[in-house]
Amino acid sequence: MKNLLLQLKRSLSARLLAVFAITSILLSLLLFIAIAHAFTSNWRANVRPHLEQVLDFISQEIGDPPNTESADDLARRLPVNIYIIGPDGNYSTNGKELNIDDESFTQRDHRAYKHRVPKNANYAFGGDENRTLLRSEVGDYQVFYELDHINDARQRRGFITPALLIALLMLALCFLAIKRMLRPVRDIRDGVKLMGNGDLSHRVPVRHDNDLGQLAGSINTMANDIEQMLDAKRQLLLGASHELRTPLTRAKVAVQLLDESKERQLLEEDLAEMERLIADILESEKMRTGHAALHYTSVDLITLLNTVANDMHTDNITVQFPESVAPIQADETRLKILFRNIISNAIKHNDDARATVLLALETTKDQVKITVSDTGPGIAAEHISTITEPFYRIDQSRTRSTGGFGLGLHLAKLIAEAHNGNLYISSSTAKKGTSGTDVVISLPLTLPDPH
Repeated sequence: MKNLLLQLKRSLSARLLAVFAITSILLSLLLFIAIAHAFTSNWRANVRPHLEQVLDFISQEIGDPPNTESADDLARRLPVNIYIIGPDGNYSTNGKELNIDDESFTQRDHRAYKHRVPKNANYAFGGDENRTLLRSEVGDYQVFYELDHINDARQRRGFITPALLIALLMLALCFLAIKRMLRPVRDIRDGVKLMGNGDLSHRVPVRHDNDLGQLAGSINTMANDIEQMLDAKRQLLLGASHELRTPLTRAKVAVQLLDESKERQLLEEDLAEMERLIADILESEKMRTGHAALHYTSVDLITLLNTVANDMHTDNITVQFPESVAPIQADETRLKILFRNIISNAIKHNDDARATVLLALETTKDQVKITVSDTGPGIAAEHISTITEPFYRIDQSRTRSTGGFGLGLHLAKLIAEAHNGNLYISSSTAKKGTSGTDVVISLPLTLPDPH
């Protein structure tokens, strides 16, 4: 119920309908008050004096003293019960006794009606929701005229139920109409969300040639321009990366001709780093655009992780593996890139004095989780959501000790998602008492057949 109320609160259609309903109710109340006031004024100024005049004629017909036969004749001709109370007894045209214990009567205002009713007339009005009573004095007698409201009440009850049903139907139709009118708004909301998540190929449907349709068209034009701009940037990046390989190869051959020295070693390290950067750029762009097909094979994760850990050429890695894990269907080459980037990052930022890098593997019912944990300085919370973006670096001053171009985590995330998996990062800094970062890669145990 709480979730439903929250959805209604957030729904523009529901809010517009609420405004419409409240406005309708207020207008109905104002109209009712105006009609009631007009009816009351009209009753006092016009209807009631005429009714008193009619009662004068009826009283004259009944006579003084009142004649019961004339009263019976009037009761048959008119929808009224007549009660006569006098010194010689009580009489009623319906054979029932008049109950007026709780009745209050109001005298007519002679000043308001002195030109319309007889001067000697003496009438009072009373009653409740079930009847209206009129009392007149004829000599020593009191004559009461009772107008029954039972039929009126039944008619009102018979009117209220259909009226409520019609009102509910009108509200439902209004809601559907408003919802249909605001459908382009939902299209724009969903389209902007998809574009914000990177799906720039999505286009918002233009349903009508109106303001919302023009807004949807403008958003589509903007998305098309951004997509073309990003494609141009991507093509430039890919082209430059490909072109850099030729001079890089020539530089590597030239370095090999140099004598052994510290300068040669530094040049070889820089050239190797440039080669890795170019490879990562090309691989990340292929993964982003879907141009790289995954080559699925049966992969033993324990063997693969041990191989990657040994390639790090360090003893600062602790592994926690189960005795055996069922092989998964995956692209072994790309998983090796993923684990290499994550483990090398952990080694680079780990605090060797506190602990080693922990490499753990566990399986659940439908997936396998690989966790790489370090005890380094940690990552501030404001960087967690953006650290996997391409070329994003927390420390903008790149040095040989920190290294990196901000592509390692980005490429790792792309590879994990290409395998229908995920990459999660959690971290704490020294401000919280402890520091360190955990990178969790989850991969499904079964993958769909890519063919």
